[in-house]
Amino acid sequence: MVLRHRNIWLAALFALVLALVAAVAAASPPTAAASACSKWGDTMPDQLAPKEARKAIVCLLNAERQKAGEHSLDNDKKLQKAAQHHTDVMDGSGCFDHQCPGEGGLDQRLSIVDYLTNGLTRWMYGENIAWGSGKLGTPKEIVKAWMNSPPHRETLLTSSFDDVGIGFRDGTPSNPREQGGIYTADFGLRVG
Repeated sequence: MVLRHRNIWLAALFALVLALVAAVAAASPPTAAASACSKWGDTMPDQLAPKEARKAIVCLLNAERQKAGEHSLDNDKKLQKAAQHHTDVMDGSGCFDHQCPGEGGLDQRLSIVDYLTNGLTRWMYGENIAWGSGKLGTPKEIVKAWMNSPPHRETLLTSSFDDVGIGFRDGTPSNPREQGGIYTADFGLRVG
């Protein structure tokens, strides 16, 4: 009889432990990707490190793609390098375009970082750029602006893309010390 009570007591304890584990799991912070959206999505550009801005933009892009029934994009270091270089060129230069003076086009920039290489059987790429002053330069506002622009939205939601790389600088194309954010999103697909 003691053993039976003990088993009932152990079963009750086990059920209590399971309930506590479930409660802790439900109260746990969101996934790393989701926390990047909420943690840095509304952060002013001058308070963002490039790594934080990139994580927030990728998270927000993937959230939009998920809503549209598309797969998530993987962060690609080669695309990130190309996007960051282009963003650096635009920062304070007065140029806000997909190709600034003295710089190659997107295909050349992707070749330089070895994203586009010989031997690929299929490839595809695209680019979104944006900048915003003050609050309009936060990651959330930048993605919102892209989603409200049909050509940018189309690029962002293209189902063929697998990869993305984000460039970020605080400042504006006309003034690197102005409160704002400059962003480049390079999208790609490559099959070898």
